[in-house]
Amino acid sequence: MTTSRRRRIPLLAIGVAMSLVTLACGNSSGSKGDAEKTSKAVSVDAPGVSDTEIRVGGVAAITNPLGGKYDEHAKGVEAYFEMVNADGGIDGRKLKFAVNRDDATSNNPAAVQQLISQDDVFAVLPVSTVLFTGADKLVEANVPTFGWLINAEWGGTKAEPKSNLFGQYGSYLCFTCASPSAPFLAQEAGASKVGLLAYNVPQSADCATGFEASFKKFPTAKVVFADKTLAFGGGDFGVQVSEMKKAGVDLVLTCMDFNGVVALAREMKRQGLDAVQSLPNAYDPELLEDFGDLFQGSYVFTFFTPFEMKDPPKALKTYLKWMEKTNTPANENTMNGWLNAALFVEGLRQAGKDFSRQKVIDAINSMDDWTADGLLPGVDWTTAHYETADPSCGAVSQVDGDSFKPVFGKPGKPFVCIPLDAKDVSEAKITG
Repeated sequence: MTTSRRRRIPLLAIGVAMSLVTLACGNSSGSKGDAEKTSKAVSVDAPGVSDTEIRVGGVAAITNPLGGKYDEHAKGVEAYFEMVNADGGIDGRKLKFAVNRDDATSNNPAAVQQLISQDDVFAVLPVSTVLFTGADKLVEANVPTFGWLINAEWGGTKAEPKSNLFGQYGSYLCFTCASPSAPFLAQEAGASKVGLLAYNVPQSADCATGFEASFKKFPTAKVVFADKTLAFGGGDFGVQVSEMKKAGVDLVLTCMDFNGVVALAREMKRQGLDAVQSLPNAYDPELLEDFGDLFQGSYVFTFFTPFEMKDPPKALKTYLKWMEKTNTPANENTMNGWLNAALFVEGLRQAGKDFSRQKVIDAINSMDDWTADGLLPGVDWTTAHYETADPSCGAVSQVDGDSFKPVFGKPGKPFVCIPLDAKDVSEAKITG
């Protein structure tokens, strides 16, 4: 299977949908990294641009009911900007992260409008929100926008691709589509009986439906329990855990927020349900400090190279260096922001000294194998706004003691890739 020029989505793509569900109740034509830097500024007539700086601003659900660390994505952006500025900036201009609007979860359109009309920014990044209901305002204004791909609003169609919206590894999600990722995990984990839990809202239920479709197409295990009727914020899983224990469930997949996942794990431990979970948005060392005892043996998906991978790419070493240098936590959230900033900077450099918003957008959309210098398996931005990526790629780590342990990959090759039209998950390939 050839993978070098095909757009790819993460292994466990449904796991990304889980994060979304949770929150709704990561060369000129095929650039892999940074283009050649230049140092002299020329006059540019564009919002947020002066002879000395390029201003950007973000929007985040800093105030949210989930306890989510939505402000950390901006820290990843700031760290990347600090690195670029230390090396002279972009064509003589420093990158300035000017503002991070708090949409307080439910006020995304208003916060987005303030960025567009009040804050004088060239681009919007990062977007790290529970709901991205202001997406259409950014599309209409044609502002280059970068952020966390967990919302359906990022994606478009071939006729209307929303070509100015860029997620950290693409911009298109299909929540109900069958994917080989979860069935592959079940096979490799030695699981035979799967339990599914979701909230009683369409986004969460769609996530569970996607899991069901996945195991129907790739029957590596049997779904023996499914409950899509859970009330968001309820936290009482006694009945569900009891039923899963009776059914012999050994792998639990959820379409819930992390608070719900923790409550579920505690109930599983109380009742002695011997099963592991696949954890959404949980690649964070601090979570292991607080809840590691609940998740031993459980699995965590990342679309980027895990930090613990042997023989890592130079770009990962650079990220970890600048996290330490800027006193920024190294986790999934800051990596998302770092990748958003890396793509923005690459677009700026390829757009040339007389750059504009449209030139940056066009430059990125000409890239057909964006890997961020090896941090990602590859994104084809010529189709990434409206097409489900193929093959499905990603890295998986397992909770082992007080750390994450990469599994299924090889040193220097962390990603498992499976074609969406595979007959079975045995067609998986290890890539780097």
